[in-house]
Amino acid sequence: MNRREFLQWLGKGALVVGATASGLSLTGCGDKKESSPRTINVNGINYQVKDGVISQATRGDGQIKLGIMVDLHAHQKNSQYFAEQLNKEGVDAYFLGGDLSWSFGDYEGAKDDYGEIMSVVEPVADTGKLVLVTNGNHEQRKTYRKALDDLTSKYGNVIDLEKVPVVDLDDLTIVALGGNDNPRFNVPEGYLRTREDFERLGELAKQYQGNKPLLIATHIPKKYGTKRGLDVVDSGGMNVGGIDLARVRKTIGSRFGVSGHIHEAYGIITPDEQPIKQGELSDRLDFNPGAVYDHLQRPNLKPAAGILEFKNNQARAYILNL
Repeated sequence: MNRREFLQWLGKGALVVGATASGLSLTGCGDKKESSPRTINVNGINYQVKDGVISQATRGDGQIKLGIMVDLHAHQKNSQYFAEQLNKEGVDAYFLGGDLSWSFGDYEGAKDDYGEIMSVVEPVADTGKLVLVTNGNHEQRKTYRKALDDLTSKYGNVIDLEKVPVVDLDDLTIVALGGNDNPRFNVPEGYLRTREDFERLGELAKQYQGNKPLLIATHIPKKYGTKRGLDVVDSGGMNVGGIDLARVRKTIGSRFGVSGHIHEAYGIITPDEQPIKQGELSDRLDFNPGAVYDHLQRPNLKPAAGILEFKNNQARAYILNL
């Protein structure tokens, strides 16, 4: 029995023991460490979750459409709006790419980091679609862990990519790493990443690289070299992306990436920084849709989310504005 046959067998044979508030069935008895396999059913599709990997247990149709929401920063109204709009666009799953909360600098969640995270993830979870969640430089470990434990307990369709960094779908593999590599812009007691973290990301990517697209999903962008890069800040026009991430992506020959963090550096380019038009199919694509957050002091930046669609080993992206 090969891997796919095993997963299909597991999905068909699992006993449904209950339903979540969103109408999704949850089977198995995996604990918080995901050490025991469990099966979830989202919109009629079975997934196995085990040892840091969520695997699709049923065959896909050769294409997949992701709703991308990054830098939500506790803006519940905008999060609700984009969750609904992306659902109308027929996305199969959502990727929430970090900076769910707005609070910055408090150690004990005094500014309600927990409530902020809950307020922006729940509207997306309520769509009933698969929701893949990671952290950014604003998430404090203590409150992120508590919020995601509560969210994954309440909603069978929410996956914490901090615990489950590999998403092995039938038509796409995602390898994720949240957080930030710069302590200057990282919340105290947050997810400060090291060179070793990026090395592990690369090893996971190598392990799961196959004949289907591989998406490197991070909060921070890689280090680019031109003004077209998705890491260029308004202040000084500097490239501020992650050097270790750039090195790892180059080593593995990464063709597809999605990131956020630099609100003003939204766009669609190739990994070597050639522009790509919205809706244009490409065999290499990096994407930052822009921030969900409402920039009251920066009216040139409109609240945004995105669609990243994979078809026949190529990808295309669209930006949606409020």
